[in-house]
Amino acid sequence: MKKYIIILLFFIFSNFVFGQEVLSFNDCLEKALKDNLLIKSALNDEKIAVNQNIASYGKILPSIYGVAENRNSWGRDIDQNTNTFVNQELKFYNGTANAMFNLFSGFTVINTIRSTKQEVNIRKAYIKRVENEITIDLAQKFITILYLQEIIIANKEQIKSSEKQLELAILKFDSGVIAESEVFKIKTQKAREELTLLTSENRLTDNLVSIKQLMNFPLDKEIQLLKPKTEISKNELLEENQFSLAKKAVEINPLYSMSVLKEKKARTALSLARAPRYPVLTMRLLAGTNYTDNYIDKDLGPIKNSDQLDNNFIRGLRFNLTIPVFSQMENFSKIKTSKLNLKQSKFDTQIVQNNLSKEVLKAINDTKTSIKKNEASSVAYEFSQKSYDAELLKFELGKINISELNLTKIFFNNSQADLIQSKYELLFNNALIKFYLGEDFSL
Repeated sequence: MKKYIIILLFFIFSNFVFGQEVLSFNDCLEKALKDNLLIKSALNDEKIAVNQNIASYGKILPSIYGVAENRNSWGRDIDQNTNTFVNQELKFYNGTANAMFNLFSGFTVINTIRSTKQEVNIRKAYIKRVENEITIDLAQKFITILYLQEIIIANKEQIKSSEKQLELAILKFDSGVIAESEVFKIKTQKAREELTLLTSENRLTDNLVSIKQLMNFPLDKEIQLLKPKTEISKNELLEENQFSLAKKAVEINPLYSMSVLKEKKARTALSLARAPRYPVLTMRLLAGTNYTDNYIDKDLGPIKNSDQLDNNFIRGLRFNLTIPVFSQMENFSKIKTSKLNLKQSKFDTQIVQNNLSKEVLKAINDTKTSIKKNEASSVAYEFSQKSYDAELLKFELGKINISELNLTKIFFNNSQADLIQSKYELLFNNALIKFYLGEDFSL
């Protein structure tokens, strides 16, 4: 127990001193889904679509407005009270309250509401699509980083082995046992291994920057990724029919959902394009009054403003019917374009379905291939290691030259890299196919 406590305290102290943040894949994914800028942008677009949808319901309500007018004139003009021409200064005041009701406009209102609601659903599907893409991208970066870290360890071990061989070769050369060209060959091999190490370290740096950007994480802050278990249980899904799996994966994929929703929205857009062919019926309710300064009735004399307001009060109910006759081919063009857009959206849906099916089938086949590749790589690595150890002993005893040893070493190095790569490929592909079929991405 004391041993574990000491290890834990050392672990905490190390993180505190070096400022590293230790993250599992789930930690990285949680940060990415919370802070990624693409997701934040998609969420903002969804809010805009929701606001537009709410505003579209307002078209059901009447449009209410008031009009106030003050008109001054000098000279010959029509007196609004007597409806006769007069030649004097007039000050006329008018106020009206109006309420406009859209009784029928070719189903524009209901189709607009439907269209904005469909846009909200498209935005929701897009958010899910972005989340899925970021999840897969994050998993690829996470796996690549772990793979490169193991490769770098292997590269360093290879360089150490070459350094020992170089020391031995120099001793043999000084003793006159081997030619100087043998020493040069080992130096060449060591230089290649150092170049491979440098390349792996550069790739590691690039992937660390990429995974930080996916999480919107400070680039100057160090992170350490927790290595998941690489022992993978048998995937029962791979025993099912691959075409049935692909169909299921496509149906739940947000990209396919988006294409279906866009097709529905295109159909709604066609209905909106046809609306101008129908007549538009509106109803207007109004109430208002007016008065004129210094109004004098020829029989009653001067009339008070308050009396004018009562006398001139008006209430009205008016219906307006607008019948379209010819729109200079504008309506025809919009309908034709909307039909073509609907046709194109159907093509797009089929294209997305085909691409996703191909992608899922590839993931299934990649997973099956990864299983066989991992098994073969394990066997190849085991025998290449034994072969290299035997050849190294022969080289130390002077029974083979450096060229023969390097051939065996190169094969050993490659088989070691293949084993590491196959292990992480299997881990990723196994998790990816489950993710396509609706499960959480888990490493």
